[in-house]
Amino acid sequence: MHISQEQQTAVRRWKLGHHVFHLHLTVMNTYLTSLQKCVEERDWQATRPLLDTLSRLYGAATSCMRYASDFPATAYESLIRPSMEPPWLNPGFSGKFNTDHERMLHLMRTIRTGLKSAIRAGSVPEDVERAATRLWRAQSQNRASHKLICEKFVPGGQSLLQDYFNANANA
Repeated sequence: MHISQEQQTAVRRWKLGHHVFHLHLTVMNTYLTSLQKCVEERDWQATRPLLDTLSRLYGAATSCMRYASDFPATAYESLIRPSMEPPWLNPGFSGKFNTDHERMLHLMRTIRTGLKSAIRAGSVPEDVERAATRLWRAQSQNRASHKLICEKFVPGGQSLLQDYFNANANA
């Protein structure tokens, strides 16, 4: 099988972007664990710099996703997506099964709940509240960027996991 220059670039970007994204995810989880402790202990002085760092890490992770997907949809369709299907990977492969990503989402939900509760109670300094808002905005921008990337490669389509569930439901 001959791989075009476009496909070579796609594979390189896809792999490198995802590897760097995973490094960001690992660092984010470390900071999130520290942040969770600070929020639980109401250590607002230590909370704000952690929120700021996590906002920057979210922005960097979003940039990694954009880099990883900066190639034509034809390369995704012809090479990248098929590499995530059998026989290369199990049916229904999804990044949702990444345990580090699940941990990050769990930590973010826990922290958000604790911070929002403290904000409603009026016990959070204004600068910490603003930093939390910046983090939530960075997370929201990350999700929106991911949705745009998905739409670019599978316009109106479904993920491999959704395809798998639909195929099994119809079987």
